[in-house]
Amino acid sequence: MAKEKSDEEEKEEKTIYDSDGREDLVEDDELTPQEEGFMQGYDTEEEKEEKGKEEEEEEEEKGE
Repeated sequence: MAKEKSDEEEKEEKTIYDSDGREDLVEDDELTPQEEGFMQGYDTEEEKEEKGKEEEEEEEEKGE
C-alpha cells in the first residue's frame, strides 16, 4: 500500500518549479546549470505574460 505524503513533506520535496528547488537540485547534481537557466527563463517569460494580462484587464475595466 502506497504511503500518502503529508502537506509538510510535499513542501520539503525538491521541485524544479521554484528557484530554491532548482538551486538545491543543481547543488545535488540532479539538474545542470543549463537546465536551471532554461527554467529561470521560462519563469521570467511566464511572469511577463501574467503581468501583461493583468494590465490588459485593467485597461478593459477603465474603458467600460
